[in-house]
Amino acid sequence: MKVKHFRVRVSGEHLQNDQDAINQFLTEVTVEKTATNFISGMIDYWSVLVFYTSKNAKPKESFESEKVAVLNYEELSQEEKNTLNSLKNWRTEKSSKLGLPQYMICHNSELMTIAKVKPETVEELKKIKGFGEQKISRYGTDIISLLTAS
Repeated sequence: MKVKHFRVRVSGEHLQNDQDAINQFLTEVTVEKTATNFISGMIDYWSVLVFYTSKNAKPKESFESEKVAVLNYEELSQEEKNTLNSLKNWRTEKSSKLGLPQYMICHNSELMTIAKVKPETVEELKKIKGFGEQKISRYGTDIISLLTAS
């Protein structure tokens, strides 16, 4: 059994996006159980844990071996480091706009891999470790647009 955490912000501007993310996820898994807690603070939200099993789980070895990842900054050329900086700026703006921590948009290793591989289509983006259907549907076109513009 696996677990996934969601934040459902109660502010009207974010509520629908957060609910859509959960609903999309629920179509892809079999829910075993859930746990919720209301968090009150600067941003009020529901913390939702979903314990699940995958409906169409691939064997982990074959799934992971298909994915590409760059884990070391030193592997990047100067041009790729410039692309990485552009991607980080995009992530900062996106996280501010959505009220999410930057790591929930994309991890540094994912951005480094994108800078190295420079995918030209959403299909190519799927080969990058960390990019599944949800992340691609949320951010894929932004990332491909940024890469093709630079």
